[in-house]
Amino acid sequence: MVTVDAAEIQDSLAPQPFNGETSNSPTSSSASRRLETEAIQPRVSASEAVQEAAIQKSSIQESGIRETTVEKALREREANLLALIENTQDAVWSVDRQYQIVTLNSTFKQQFQIVYGVELALGMNIISCLPDTAKAIWIDYYDRALRGDRFAIELHVDLPDSPAYIEVSFNPIITDTEEITGVAVFGRNITDRKRAEADLQQAKDQLQAVLDAVPGCVSWFSSDCKYLGINRYLAATFNVRPEDFVGRELGFMESSPGFAEFVQKFIASSVKESSVEIASRVGDSIRNYIVVAQKYFQDQAAVFVGLDITDRMKVEEALRESQERYALAVRGANDGLWDWNLRTNEIYFSPRWREMLGYEEGKIGNTLDEWFSRVHSEDLYRVKTQLNAHLDGSTVHFESEYRMRHRDGSYRWLLNRGLAVRDENGKACRMAGSQTDITKRRQAEEQLLHDALHDVLTGLPNRALFIDRLSQAIERTRRPQSYRFAVLFLDVDRFKVINDSLGHVVGDQLLVAIAQRLQTCLRIGDTIARLGGDEFTILMEDIRSHTDSTQLAERIHQEFLLPFNLNGQEVFTTVSIGIALSESGGDRPEDLLRNADTAMYRAKVLGRARHEIFDAAMHARAVALLQLETDLRRAVSTLQVGLTSQEFQLRYQPIVSLETSEIIGFEALVRWQHPERGWISPGDFIPVAEDTGLVIPLGQWILAEACRQLREWQLQFPHSRALSVSVNLSTKQFAQPQLIQQISQLLQQYQIEPHCLKIEITESAIMENTESATALLEQLKALGLQLMIDDFGTGYSSLSYLHQFPIDTVKIDQSFVGRMGADDIEDEGSEIVRAIVTLAHTLNMNVVAEGIETAEQVSQLKTLKAEYGQGYFFAKPLSSEEAGILIKTDPQRLNEDVA
Repeated sequence: MVTVDAAEIQDSLAPQPFNGETSNSPTSSSASRRLETEAIQPRVSASEAVQEAAIQKSSIQESGIRETTVEKALREREANLLALIENTQDAVWSVDRQYQIVTLNSTFKQQFQIVYGVELALGMNIISCLPDTAKAIWIDYYDRALRGDRFAIELHVDLPDSPAYIEVSFNPIITDTEEITGVAVFGRNITDRKRAEADLQQAKDQLQAVLDAVPGCVSWFSSDCKYLGINRYLAATFNVRPEDFVGRELGFMESSPGFAEFVQKFIASSVKESSVEIASRVGDSIRNYIVVAQKYFQDQAAVFVGLDITDRMKVEEALRESQERYALAVRGANDGLWDWNLRTNEIYFSPRWREMLGYEEGKIGNTLDEWFSRVHSEDLYRVKTQLNAHLDGSTVHFESEYRMRHRDGSYRWLLNRGLAVRDENGKACRMAGSQTDITKRRQAEEQLLHDALHDVLTGLPNRALFIDRLSQAIERTRRPQSYRFAVLFLDVDRFKVINDSLGHVVGDQLLVAIAQRLQTCLRIGDTIARLGGDEFTILMEDIRSHTDSTQLAERIHQEFLLPFNLNGQEVFTTVSIGIALSESGGDRPEDLLRNADTAMYRAKVLGRARHEIFDAAMHARAVALLQLETDLRRAVSTLQVGLTSQEFQLRYQPIVSLETSEIIGFEALVRWQHPERGWISPGDFIPVAEDTGLVIPLGQWILAEACRQLREWQLQFPHSRALSVSVNLSTKQFAQPQLIQQISQLLQQYQIEPHCLKIEITESAIMENTESATALLEQLKALGLQLMIDDFGTGYSSLSYLHQFPIDTVKIDQSFVGRMGADDIEDEGSEIVRAIVTLAHTLNMNVVAEGIETAEQVSQLKTLKAEYGQGYFFAKPLSSEEAGILIKTDPQRLNEDVA
């Protein structure tokens, strides 16, 4: 019985993402595929499953077989697909190669009639329904898709009852035989998105303006007295770059020792906030600052705001020398002045003082209550305490920041400074001061504090804030009530490719767009944070079961099916998600993040664009992978110090002339015999070597050992002096600057004719940077080496560059050879091989076919004029002793069936 799930139906309906990459793009394990000879198993997508069902239905109907359960299931699937098309809010239609309508839903039918005044029906020629001025344009769109192009356009419609902006995507309909039979088109209303983008840009501009208006030197530190960052005002004051401060130790500038001492004492103390006046050298002069400090993030970090008070201190010095108590207030023309007669308890408020609170002359009396009654209730006790401290002589002057109620009901932040006049007994008898509106400054400082706990690019909470909230969630799990939560760790798939190809500006825009889209998926109360780079985390609190977290992951995957439009550039991407539940183990936030990260890595290994829940087995695998890396480092370290390898061995697989069955050479393949675990598959340790860079010393050893063995054979078997050995170079090894020198030294050391050494390079290695790769290949060719492209057809689409490279041989990947039909050289697999052979011969290159396992494949390859072959049909990879015996006893033929 055939069943159809919802995922298959959605795959068959949704427009397919197109980002310019082919399905056989290279991966980081390309080198590992060459160092072993395992075949790559193909994967079947959901859309291919739907097409297979359609083919089965057609086959059954054509053969006249009576209706079966399979046919019924196919009809149900077709009905479901049509129902989904009809009920989607998007406009959906498809046409055949003659532009006749094959499918359409009500949304498209209604929109078309609004725009063009024509009521569509199945079978109609959609081009004939268009006005003459639009026909050529739409023919071009359909023809592009009929040629295999996937693309999208935006339409602006200025008609009532119609979306203002529509995104239309064109997708070729491709059969299993690669035939394009028509075009599937999807129209989506993007009006709200376009408006939201405009609103977002306006908000970002406003935030930038606030930050640029901060009138002080701001810096913030971690608890170990290292800089976390500084603001632009401070950078401009000291003529430095903000990025030079991040991670540096306190005091490295040495411009203000007093500041460094204050920071160290404040962070080490138990107080939450403090202030101090310090002197600092700025250029050729000394400036005075008042520095206000505030701790945050559970006292693990602190922010310091320094205001230049050089001029104010000069004024205060003049006041003390001349006994003119009002000099400070007079000089501060924008400050509100007050004068308090302590003997009569009357107080004078200047017009500017009243104006700050929205009052005119005569609207405020001359009592102290006019002041204190308007102070915010949360600040009143502190203000009175600071004022009394100065009156009784405990402080040199009075200074306080607090909120006062404006006439309109709002609160303004004010800075109040004052100085008492004392009688001959030292008792305060009069006090005068000034009041400054610092509302904007406080708002800027609050914004800075916000930024210290939030990601600057996306505005999301950063790692520090996320860890704090995760710590609180862990504490709640220790209470009696049943409380559960989940941590989701998200990593954007192939973000480096997007960043490198489109630039960092577009990469940043993509991260912002991803952050916005992720927020739309969350529940109220969930926390999302950006940890850095392309990593995001989500804290789901108070969940009922793990299903809540997996449902969120599925919503996110669904959202990422839609493209991101970045300044007209359409970008598709996906995310891999790891989920750690609160009961997965670990009493620290770092443990939960590690578990979620481990699950995310598992999702990437299984193919990306998916999610996995952490379990103990994942942790065990991660530990095993770490142990494998440790053992590999130990084994490779013996090679780096020049010791003979006790664990690594080379195997040699013969390369045979298909015409004469003569052995023309061997390919060197590395094997690892672990002292405790025995033989370890190259598929397990080569990816680790690639990721850690150990592939470079390992590859150097392989190259040297292969040259040594080749020289030994040539001396042992003089009749085989033309014998060659092929060695694979990994992508990282190919990029080594000393590669040419290393190979030259080996040729000289072992007295090998250069043409007997063949270098195999994957497509991905030479396509990463074609310009530098061409230059390096030319240098290798100048040494007299033979150059081979390995696994041709599985990496980048390099046909347009192939003729530029000095390549001698193309190796056809075993995945293509394995798909060749048993008896028919006209099948799809054989046609691919035929195309590669023809291309190689056109460019004066010969061909080696890998993975040959049957006599039929040999016969077909000979018919297709392939020169050489390699595979288990001839011989498995042999030890050096076994290969030597083969050369000695049967140098001409390996298998009589080959001829």
